[in-house]
Amino acid sequence: MGGFLFTFASVLSVFSPDIYFLLFLRVIQGLGAAACMSMARVIITDSFKKSEAAEKLSLLTAIMVIFPLISLILGGFIAETIGWIGTMYIFTMFGFIIFGSVLFKISETKTHRLDSLDIRKIFESYLSVLSNSKFVLFTLICSIQSGVFFSSFGFMPYEFARIGVAPFEFGFWFSFAGIGYFFGNIVNRKIAAFWGIEKLVNIGCFFSLISYSAILVMNLNGFLSPLYISIPLIVFGLGNGFTVANCIAGGVSATGRHSGTATGITGAMQMLSGGIFGTLIINLGGDQNFYICLIFVNVLCAIAFLLAVINYKNTK
Repeated sequence: MGGFLFTFASVLSVFSPDIYFLLFLRVIQGLGAAACMSMARVIITDSFKKSEAAEKLSLLTAIMVIFPLISLILGGFIAETIGWIGTMYIFTMFGFIIFGSVLFKISETKTHRLDSLDIRKIFESYLSVLSNSKFVLFTLICSIQSGVFFSSFGFMPYEFARIGVAPFEFGFWFSFAGIGYFFGNIVNRKIAAFWGIEKLVNIGCFFSLISYSAILVMNLNGFLSPLYISIPLIVFGLGNGFTVANCIAGGVSATGRHSGTATGITGAMQMLSGGIFGTLIINLGGDQNFYICLIFVNVLCAIAFLLAVINYKNTK
C-alpha cells in the first residue's frame, strides 16, 4: 500500500496543475514513503533476533544513506538543468521499482494476523508501547541523535555561506557526515552481536558529543575553514551509525508483538525531532549566529549521552 501511494502520487505530480495540488500530492508521497520505511524495519525485526536485527538494520541504514548523499550533490544539478519536474520523474521511476519489488519479492512476515481493524486494539497497542520504559529510552536517544542530524540540514548552510562556500559545494562538505554514518553502520554490522547494542549506543552518543564539542572549540579559536566543520562531522556520522540502528533494534525488540506500532512511532519521532530542533534553532537566531546552533546541539548530544549511560547501566 505504501509503495502504491508513493508511486501514484509521484505520477500525478508530473501533471500537477498548480502548487496547491502538488503540495497535497507531496503529503500523499510522504504517507507512502513513511509506510515503506516503517515496514522495512518491521520485516527485519520480525525475521531476526535483537542482535541479528541490529546487524541487518545497520546494513539497511548504510544503504539508505547513499541516496541522501547523492541527492545533496545532484539535486541542485537536476533542478537547474531539468527543473523541479525532473525530481518528480525520478520519484516516479523509483516508486515503480519499490512497488514491483514489494509485490513480487517480499513475503508476509507477520505471524499474528488480525481478522479485522479494531480501533480499541490500536489504542491498546500504542499504550502498551509507550508504557514500555525500554522502548521509550531507546526511542528518545534515537530521536535526539536523528534530530541533531536532520536539523543540521537547516542551520549548517548558513554557516557554510558565511565562510564562503557556494550552495553547490555545500553538498560535498556536508556529505562527510553521511560518509561517517555509512562506515559507522558497516562497522556496527560486524561488531553489534559481539559488543552488545547498549554499549555501542553509549559509544555512538559519546562520539556525537565530542564531534560537536570539537566544532565549537575550533570555532571559538578562529578555525573557520569548512574542513574544520566537515572532519568532526565524520565522527558525528560514525557515532550515529552506532546509535540509530541499535536503538531501533533494541526499542522495537522490547515491544514484542507490537513491533509494527513501535517502528512507526520511532520513525515518526525521528522526523518530528528533526523538524522541532531545526525550527527552534532558527527561531533562536541560529541562522545569524553559529554559536547558538553549536550550544543547542551540544546540549542535545549531552542529554542523549546521559540517557545512553542510564540505559547501559540498566542492562547490567
